[in-house]
Amino acid sequence: MKHRPVALTGMKHTGKTTIARLLAARLGVPSYDTDVLIAELSGKTPRELADEGGSELMHSWETRAIETLRDRLAGRQAVIATGGGLADNADGFAVLKKLAACVYLDTDFDTLYDRIEASAQRDGRMPSFLRGPNPRADFRAIFDRRTKIYATMCDIRVIAGGKGPAEIASEISEYLRHG
Repeated sequence: MKHRPVALTGMKHTGKTTIARLLAARLGVPSYDTDVLIAELSGKTPRELADEGGSELMHSWETRAIETLRDRLAGRQAVIATGGGLADNADGFAVLKKLAACVYLDTDFDTLYDRIEASAQRDGRMPSFLRGPNPRADFRAIFDRRTKIYATMCDIRVIAGGKGPAEIASEISEYLRHG
């Protein structure tokens, strides 16, 4: 990591925020969450932005959030948790790649879909992009497209399925220390 932030990327519900906090504590650096920053900057959650103006509006705020972190960090170390749709935001991903070493938290389809369904039950609704007649098939298409992008765009790939957040944070920490 030397003097560069680390950004955790991957699909929705991979545990990026939790792992970012744990990793930042291990490394003794601050953690940031782009979804939280989007809400601070826009006054709306990423889900509200997507519901209001689709992915284009959400991606424009996501890019602004990443640019804000770039300016705020100015070369200082940190751990950044990104949103699950970053793979579909080429502009935001390009800014992030210049800012941070990108870690892809690779989690299998079934685990993620189960987590999305559990979250939807708690929230009372599926995310807007999965409200069609076959949300599992819709998520499969998104999963297949985005995981290819994450796998090719990221500097480090961590197989996260079957591991707890502390174990994943430890694995990333060891990799960063020893390469």
